[in-house]
Amino acid sequence: RGSHPLLTPSEESLLLTFYCSKIPLLIGPHATLPRCRRDAKVAASASLLFRRFYLSNSVMVHDPKTMLVAAAFLASKVEDAMLDVRYLEMGTKEMNAHVPVNEILEAEVKLLKGVDFDLLMFHPYKMVLSYTEDLRTYLKSEKGRGLVTQAGNTGGSNGNGEGDGGVVVVAGE
Repeated sequence: RGSHPLLTPSEESLLLTFYCSKIPLLIGPHATLPRCRRDAKVAASASLLFRRFYLSNSVMVHDPKTMLVAAAFLASKVEDAMLDVRYLEMGTKEMNAHVPVNEILEAEVKLLKGVDFDLLMFHPYKMVLSYTEDLRTYLKSEKGRGLVTQAGNTGGSNGNGEGDGGVVVVAGE
């Protein structure tokens, strides 16, 4: 160890960010292994569980690669998108970072203890969908249509004397 710590807090944070970036490749809509493709909410839950675990634990003690796979497995359960743990093992092989089933299951227990069994997660998905639906409804109303104008009608130009072809500008009240 010497006089230098093994990892600084910023290096540890960088390492966690790197591993978090791998979660969508393991589980999510764009997973490398087609059998591991799940809703984006599952990947978001896995990231949240992973980060929540490392708020009170160190990458120096718990292997982030194994904890990442355990977070993906637990997130699939929490989000009712169950996935056979063997598919996650195959997914790690596809990513050239093999984690065996027994290690995933052991890490899942550590993960649960590390997050203090708190599996309640809040995601912005439903709220964002609700806001966009409210905005669509408003823009279809008479008052909303009055606020929306075509860029061509407001003098917008693409440099050759023509309008921007359907770019919507929302005028302030």
